[in-house]
Amino acid sequence: MNPGLLALVLLASLEATPGRGPTDKLTPCRVSEVEEEVLCGRYEVYENRAAATGRKIGLNVVVLPAKTADVAPDPLVFLAGGGVVPATSYAPYFSRAFPDLRRRRDILLIDQRGSGASNALECELPTDPANAEYRDEARFLEAVRRCRKELERKADLRYYTTPVAMDDLDEVRGWLGYPRLNLLGVSYGTKAAMVYLRQHPERVRSMVLHGVVPLDVPMWLEFPRSYQQALDEVFAACARQRGCHDAFPNIAQEFSVLLKRLAEKAVKVKVSKPKTGQEVEVPIDAEILSGFVGSVLFSAARIHDLPLLIHLAHAGDYQPLARRLAARGESRIAKGVYLSIVCNDEIPQFDAAAVPAATAGTFVGAFRLGREVLACGEWARGWLPEGYRAPVRSDVPALVLTGALDHVTPPRYGEGVARSLANARHLVLPGRGHNDTDPCVSEIEQAFVAAGGLEGLETSCLAKTEDLSFALRADELVN
Repeated sequence: MNPGLLALVLLASLEATPGRGPTDKLTPCRVSEVEEEVLCGRYEVYENRAAATGRKIGLNVVVLPAKTADVAPDPLVFLAGGGVVPATSYAPYFSRAFPDLRRRRDILLIDQRGSGASNALECELPTDPANAEYRDEARFLEAVRRCRKELERKADLRYYTTPVAMDDLDEVRGWLGYPRLNLLGVSYGTKAAMVYLRQHPERVRSMVLHGVVPLDVPMWLEFPRSYQQALDEVFAACARQRGCHDAFPNIAQEFSVLLKRLAEKAVKVKVSKPKTGQEVEVPIDAEILSGFVGSVLFSAARIHDLPLLIHLAHAGDYQPLARRLAARGESRIAKGVYLSIVCNDEIPQFDAAAVPAATAGTFVGAFRLGREVLACGEWARGWLPEGYRAPVRSDVPALVLTGALDHVTPPRYGEGVARSLANARHLVLPGRGHNDTDPCVSEIEQAFVAAGGLEGLETSCLAKTEDLSFALRADELVN
């Protein structure tokens, strides 16, 4: 038999074999907030993969096993966003959200190097605009240097980049015996998915990209303008609805006045924390307000309360806004790995001199982006392969999803990436923000992965999306 034909026959036989999986490499375990027993393990990779010597990193691996004995050989792999949240922290979500897919497919979760239980690069580094150390440039720079020095005791920060991490993923794939993978990337995870596809094209069966981060766009420089456009659309949506327009006829102007007022003089508001009842004093100024608004724009559910919160604060009632600020939780992203990714992938894509013009006239302004530029000036730089920023070309089936209200990765990003993929379909999800998901979206994702292609993909549930709704009175605040 022709050797090439023999290889194809063997591959087809391998992929048709039911029950293939990681049970001989991983052990049964329990994971917080997951009712069922799953599989856990660790796999060591060299920190410096090219040298293949020296320090090793233990990667934390969790597999949610398929529910039936007829197991498809290609699992779904989740690539998390945030640059980068530990993927295993999503085990509770995936244990419930993808019941159809899990009948025949494992779900593979790996904490990317530098995150979670995979040598997390965590340090004390302020990123909250309410933090005095973050606000003071000299103190912030000293904190970045202190963070780097601390982490360099246990890591060479040059090797915590996306291309290196995606080679880790492929090594784990081989160790577990999976011939191919179905990739589900969200936000930063979409970039990771495209990098994996380029580095290991023969190992990808299908790919879902939700909230696409393009390789060839200076996204960080475009953030402020994208945020402003999304906020303008929220205000326009309010104006189109009679109730919202009647309650807040000048909401855009009120926000502008409020922002200017808080830039001139901050306020401090005493409130009780929602869960503990502890009384705290919450500072509010322009930077804190803009950061809050940016966080609200992530989803339609959060947007629901925004015009009313702005209106009340403009009128001098800061209590509802302060309660939201007091309820904010801590980020799950390790600061060091975030900087190792951002300072290699994003900040080098533009000249710092372009920041003032890019941020002028936006509610976000230049402060936060300026802090990222400062931090990256102190951070270790890794190696990126030649042509890294070029769009990925592939005929692997790809489903590209973008929220119509996405302020981080707007629809134009999804359109651009879909054009470079020969077998892609881009869906703009009405009424949804950045990575907004719900049963309709997860059903579409499951059907696509199960089929391994776009033909006949059912998307009619998107037409049932309700319009944005807005709280008009204090008793209608829900978040």
